[in-house]
Amino acid sequence: MSEIRALLLTDVVDSTHLSTLLGDHDMAQLWAAHDRAARDLLPLHGGREIDKTDGMLLLFEQAGQALAYARAYHAALAGLHIPLKARAGLHVGPVILRENAHDDVARGAKPLEVEGLAKPTAARVMALAQGGQTLLSAEARQALGEIAAGRVQSHGHWLMKGVAEPLELFEVAVADGVPFAAPPDGDKSYRVARVGERWLPIRQIPNNLPEQLNSFIGRERELGEIKQRLQQTRLLTLLGMGGLGKTRLSLQVADELRAEFPDGVWFLDLAPLRDGALVLAEAAQVLGVREEPGRPLLQTLSAHLKTRRALLVMDNCEHLLPACASLAHALLKTAPDVRLLASSREALHVPGEQAYPVQPLPLPGRAAGIAELAASTAVRLFVARAQAHKFGFELTPDQAPAIAELVTRLEGIPLALELAAARVRLLSVADINKRLGDRYKLLTGGDRVLQQRQQTLRALVDWSHELLGEPEQQLFRRLGVFAGGFDLAAAEQVCAQAPLDSLDVLDLLGSLVEKSLVLMDTAPDGARYRLLETLREYAREKLAQAGEEALLGAAHCQHFFGVAKQIRNGMQGPEQGRWAECGDVELDNLRAAFQFAMQATDETVFVAAKMVIALQNFWILRGHVSEGREQVRALLGVPRVQADDFFHAHALYVSACLAYSQSDHDQALSLLATSLQLRRGLDNDIDTAATLSTMAVSFLNAGDAVQASIAGQEALALLSQTGHRIGESIALLQLGQIEAFRGEKTQARLRLQAALALAREIEHPEVEAEAELALGQLALEAGELAVARQAIDASRACCEAAGDHRGLANALLWLGLVNLHAGDEPVQARDHLGRALQALDRLEMRAQLLVCLEAHAQLALAGGSPDRAVRLAAGVSGLRELAGVARSPRGEVRWQDFLQRLREALPEDAYASAWQQAWGADTPQVLRLAQDA
Repeated sequence: MSEIRALLLTDVVDSTHLSTLLGDHDMAQLWAAHDRAARDLLPLHGGREIDKTDGMLLLFEQAGQALAYARAYHAALAGLHIPLKARAGLHVGPVILRENAHDDVARGAKPLEVEGLAKPTAARVMALAQGGQTLLSAEARQALGEIAAGRVQSHGHWLMKGVAEPLELFEVAVADGVPFAAPPDGDKSYRVARVGERWLPIRQIPNNLPEQLNSFIGRERELGEIKQRLQQTRLLTLLGMGGLGKTRLSLQVADELRAEFPDGVWFLDLAPLRDGALVLAEAAQVLGVREEPGRPLLQTLSAHLKTRRALLVMDNCEHLLPACASLAHALLKTAPDVRLLASSREALHVPGEQAYPVQPLPLPGRAAGIAELAASTAVRLFVARAQAHKFGFELTPDQAPAIAELVTRLEGIPLALELAAARVRLLSVADINKRLGDRYKLLTGGDRVLQQRQQTLRALVDWSHELLGEPEQQLFRRLGVFAGGFDLAAAEQVCAQAPLDSLDVLDLLGSLVEKSLVLMDTAPDGARYRLLETLREYAREKLAQAGEEALLGAAHCQHFFGVAKQIRNGMQGPEQGRWAECGDVELDNLRAAFQFAMQATDETVFVAAKMVIALQNFWILRGHVSEGREQVRALLGVPRVQADDFFHAHALYVSACLAYSQSDHDQALSLLATSLQLRRGLDNDIDTAATLSTMAVSFLNAGDAVQASIAGQEALALLSQTGHRIGESIALLQLGQIEAFRGEKTQARLRLQAALALAREIEHPEVEAEAELALGQLALEAGELAVARQAIDASRACCEAAGDHRGLANALLWLGLVNLHAGDEPVQARDHLGRALQALDRLEMRAQLLVCLEAHAQLALAGGSPDRAVRLAAGVSGLRELAGVARSPRGEVRWQDFLQRLREALPEDAYASAWQQAWGADTPQVLRLAQDA
C-alpha cells in the first residue's frame, strides 16, 4: 500500500575534482565530516536515511521537515573545515515502503527500500540542481504551502527523459542573500515553454544569440538580480567600464530568459557601427523588418513589435547614445510587452530606465586556502581560460599563491584575466606576475575573432578614453595622481589647476562616474572615489605625456600634508578613533605624498619632515611602526635635514619614539640624546620636555628607574610651566609607571589617578586608556582582582572606541593575566592571551609580546603541560636576554618563583632537557610553541 512521503535527494558537487586536489586520505576525512554533519541533522528534522553515495536519499513525513533539513544541511556543509556544496531535489508523492529481512540487512542490504515513481522523480529534480541549490517539484511546492512563501521562484517547465508531461520546477532559497539560478539545459532534460497548444523547447524560440564557445562562470548574484529587475522595468542598462564582461552577462541573461519571450530574443551588436543613423537600420535587419514605402522605418519597427513579447539586447551603446536612446524611447512607448536590456559605459537617460552597475569579479581573501580559491569566481575564470590554452593546467597547492596574487593584481577584471590566461602557453603564473609592472604590454593576444579593442587591454582602455571630451580627459589623467582613492574635496583641491576650476571638477567627476571610468563608494561620512589600478596606470601615462606630473604631484603632496596635520590634531582629542580611521583610509595617499616630497631637490623636502612629525602617533597606534622607521631613516639621510637643527631634532625624536614602541630602547636613548642636545640649543621648552618624557620611559624599560625618574620630573616641570596639559597628563602617567616599577605603590596610584583625571578633563583617550591600564596593573599586583578587571576592561573599552590598536592589544594581554591569576578562568585566559599574542606580534610590540609569551608558559603549566611550559619559559627567557628588556624587581621575583614551580613539576633531567631544547629559539619558533599550548 502506498503512502505520501517527502523524498529529499542530495549530491555533493565536484567531489571527484576535490579528491584529486586533496588526496584519498584527506578526502576520506572530509567525507566522514560530511556524513557526521548530515546524519546529526536527521533526528532534529524527523528524517531517515535510505541510501548513500556522494549524497543521500532521505525520507520525511512532511515536506516542511525536508525543507528545514535542506537549509540546515547546506549551512552545515559551508561550515566544514573544507566547505562543500551539494545539490538537492525535493519531491512529494506516493511511495511503497518495504523493510528488508534481518538476514539481508546483515549481508549489507539497506534496512528500508523505497519503491515507486517518486524516487526517480526526486532524482531527476535533483539532477538539474547546481551546487548550493534545492529544487522542488510542483507537488513539493504545493505541499509546502505558506511555509516557503516569498522564498520560492519558478524555473519554468522542464521536459525530462522518461516523463510524459513537463514538470514545473521551483527553487527555494536556502539562505538569505543567495540568488536564484536557472538550471542549464541537458540531453535528458530541457526547458520548454507553452506556445499555443504545444510545448516548445526553449532552444527553438526565435533568437539570434551567438553560440558561446566557452562556459559562463560565476555572476550568480548578478544573473538573479538582473532577471528580477527585468520583471519590474522595461529598460535595464548594464553599466561598467570595458572588460568587465557586460556583453557576456547580458547574453547569459537573455539565454536564460528565452522562455519568457516566445516571440524572440534578439541581440543587437552596436560595436562595429560608427554612425548613429545606422542603429535603427541594424535593429530592423536583426528583427527581419523591411522598410515600407511612405512610412518611417521607426514606425514600421514599432508596429512590428507592438503585440509581441520579445527581449531586445542592445550591446555597446556608449558611442551611439543619442540614437540608442531614441530607439529605446520609441519602443517603450509603443511596444508594451518588449523588454530592453542595454549595455553601456554610460546610461541612456531615457524615462523609465533603470541602471545596473556591473563590478569586477569578487576577489578571494588574502589568507584564502585552496578550497576558497577553488570557489572564487575570479580564480575559476582564470583557470578555465588557462586550460583552454595549456592542456593539464590546474589549480594546485603549489600554483595557488601565484594564482591568488594574479587575480588580485588584475582586480577581478574578466578581460584582463582572460588575456593573462593566454600567456600561460609560454609563461608560468609566477612569471606573469613578475611582468605585470607593465600590464599593457603583457596583456595582449586576445582571440582574433574578437573586436580589435578587446584583443589587448590597452586598446580597450584607449577606446573608452577616446570617447571622452577634452576636459574629461584632463580630469581623468589628473585623478591618476591619487593612490587608493580620494574624496571630492581632495579632487577639487588637487585637480583644479588651470584650465579646470573646482566647479569643473565637480561636474566632470560626475561625468566620469557615469561613464564608468571612476568608481564611487558611498559611506556614512560621504562618497569616496577610486580608479581601478588598471585605469590609474593608464591615467598616469597620460599625465606624464601631458607634462603635468610635477604640477599634480606638488598639489597632491600639499593636500595630504594638510590631511596628515588634521590626523595628528584629531588623534589628540575625543575623536581619536575617527581620525585614526581617516589615516588608514588615506594611507596610500600619505605614502605617495611623502615619497614625492623626499624626491624634491628644494625646500619641499621639509614637507616630508613635517609629515613624519604629524604621523608619528598614527603609526604607533595603528601598527605601522616599521614602515615609519624606514621613512624616518631615509629622511635622516637627507643633507638638507641634517643641516637644519630644528628638523633634524624633530626627525631624531620621531625615530626614537618609533624605536621605543618596538622596545629598541638602546637605539631610542641614543637618538633622544642627540635630539635633546639640539632642542636645548633651540631653547624650546615644549620640545625639550617631549624629549625628556620619552627618555623617561625608555630608561624605565631599559631597567634604569633612577634616570627615568630624573628625566620624567624635569619633563613634568617644563610642561607645567608652559601649560601644555596634554604633555602634563603624559608626564604624570609616566611618573606613575616609574614609581610602580620601583614598588612605590601609594605614590604611583596617586600619580596615575591624577593622570586619569586630567586625561578625562581634556578628553585625551590614549592617556586615559593607559592610566586605567596602569591602575589595573597595580590592583592586580595587590591581589585586588575585581578592581583590576574593572580598570583594565575600562582601558579596553576606551581603546576600542578610540581605534587604538596597540592599547587594545595591551588591554587584552592584561585581561588574560587577570584570568590567569583568578585560577578558574582557563577558557577566558586562553582567549584573551591568544588574541593578544596575535595582535602584539602583528604590531611589533616586543616588550609586551615577551610578557604575553611568559603568560602562555604559565597557562601551559596550569593546563597540565609542564614540559611545554619549560620550553616556553626557556624560549622567552632567551628572547628577553637578546632584546635587553628588563623586568621590574617585583616582576623578576615572580618570574623566579614560577621557574621554581616548573622545576618542582618535572624531574631535574627532564627540566634541563626541555630548557636546553628551547633556549636560543627565534621569535617565530617561540610563537608557534605558544600557539600550540
